Amino acid sequence: MRALSLTGSLALLTMTATLAAGCSGSSDDAGTGGSGGSGGLPSASSATGGGAASSGGTTAGTGGTGATSGSTSGASSSTSTTAGTGGGSASSSSGAGGTANPGSELGNGTMEGSGRSSERYETGLVSRDDTPYVLITNGWGPGFDSHTISWEGTSFTVESMSGAAGSMGQPASYPTVFCGRYSVMEVPDCGLPAPSASITSLRTGWRWAKNGNEGEYNAAYDIWMGNGTRLQGYLMVWLRDPPSFQPAGQPNPAHQGVTVANVPGTWNIWNGMVNGLPIVNWVRAEGNDSYEIEFDVMDFVRDAQTRGLSVPGDQVNAVAVGFEIWEGPITNLKSLDFYVDVN
Repeated sequence: MRALSLTGSLALLTMTATLAAGCSGSSDDAGTGGSGGSGGLPSASSATGGGAASSGGTTAGTGGTGATSGSTSGASSSTSTTAGTGGGSASSSSGAGGTANPGSELGNGTMEGSGRSSERYETGLVSRDDTPYVLITNGWGPGFDSHTISWEGTSFTVESMSGAAGSMGQPASYPTVFCGRYSVMEVPDCGLPAPSASITSLRTGWRWAKNGNEGEYNAAYDIWMGNGTRLQGYLMVWLRDPPSFQPAGQPNPAHQGVTVANVPGTWNIWNGMVNGLPIVNWVRAEGNDSYEIEFDVMDFVRDAQTRGLSVPGDQVNAVAVGFEIWEGPITNLKSLDFYVDVN
């Protein structure tokens, strides 16, 4: 494993048609998603990360930090707390509202590549079962203060984080692990990008634990669609909806409390535009967190198409998971396991 510090050494990511998934909106702009910043590491080349950022929308340069990937949030008026205990140990269920998965691949991977960093922007090259991934510490937001993140393979821990939401509702950070062409120069040879038509299945799983953190953060998949090089749209799957922030776009009244074929749980769909690119978000209801899930990404692609919410792009560029954190302090928030299996 190599750990590459990007702090201060890379130019601002040039935002050419690719801004991060779901932009974060301010709490004063509920339902619109705001113009939001998005996080992501500053990339050395606009051609390498597909452009912008990690999950959640992006803005073209957030305060000169070079961040490009961001949150999918607008504001939420509800105040319910999250359900369950955070699943601090590995379990075979998909969390509240989910279903048991006796054939789970989670918890069985061989992890390689470890590190620990307090750098705002750092990458770690890691692997799970010999498949390469990239971890990015990703303190991209204008309200970022500090963090310490440790990792082993595709598992990582936000040991500590402090910061606040930006004036436009941007998360302070989005620590992330990904497979494919994402927001930084490194592109792991994990099977993505790949043409959608050539994919028989794109199986993925994620298990995480909140460990008592009840605050303003989500737990979200960020799936980048495009042409293999250029980002053209986003699909996001929120396993946790925080008390005061919501996805980019607007809630789609025709698609609330819906199910997705072959995927556990029920979802509220938000859709709209992020810096000129379409986004579709499937969101667990607030207080109904899911701490473990496994699914075929193509089932969400097909679900969007069936509902008339298709996102342009004939390739899946990247699949990422992480925590969009709007406010600290956060302590010991864990991503326990993550995998992507392209067939």
